[in-house]
Amino acid sequence: MKTGLLLGLGAAALLGGGLWLGRSSNEAPAATPASAANVRSAAVPTVAGATHSARTPALPQARRAAATPGLTADLADRDPKIRRAAIREAAGDQNIDPAILLAASRDPDLDVGVTAMIAIGKRYAEGDVPASELIARISDRGLNERVRVSGLNAIGHVASPEGAAFLVDLLAHGSQLERASAAILLVHQDPEQAMPALITALADADEQVRTNALEALRGRSRGRDYGTDAGAWRSWWQARAR
Repeated sequence: MKTGLLLGLGAAALLGGGLWLGRSSNEAPAATPASAANVRSAAVPTVAGATHSARTPALPQARRAAATPGLTADLADRDPKIRRAAIREAAGDQNIDPAILLAASRDPDLDVGVTAMIAIGKRYAEGDVPASELIARISDRGLNERVRVSGLNAIGHVASPEGAAFLVDLLAHGSQLERASAAILLVHQDPEQAMPALITALADADEQVRTNALEALRGRSRGRDYGTDAGAWRSWWQARAR
């Protein structure tokens, strides 16, 4: 397996942890969620054939208040230090138009992109950003892995039909690293969508994907453990009290 990319959630922290991308880089350092254990997962490129609807309506035409004077211009400044300072200010401003953050998430500077994406994730959780915007960035191979992982964490930790469908598709059709990430994050989604996909993933060709899927199943079943016996898991899931 590709080493040093991304550490995911451990069994003890599946219900509340995040992902961390551990690849070394010459780019500016960016804050990323902490790792809880040794379960591996992935950055997320495009998944062919995935279709997703928006979690919320289109971005509002009018926002609550104007941005700090000069902030928009500073986010486009040629000096990355200026842009980093500007995005930190924008990320902490609850009145900022999410469109400004969405634009900044595509900044070539890693620190700017990650800071913007983390802020977008918070707005997504508040219902101010549609799922389609996050999915577009998670699937964009042109963005740095850390930016995409920040978006994946955001959509994975908020239960929604769009987020669940995206992760289920990723678990079925993604790369090894993508499938491992999806198995971890499905633990936060609607079990009616997540559990059948996780049970199927117990037969995945990759050991890490199988391990992550099993830990997610244990977490969602209140400690039940049928190992990698997909038939036993499926029987329990179909027979459980609704």
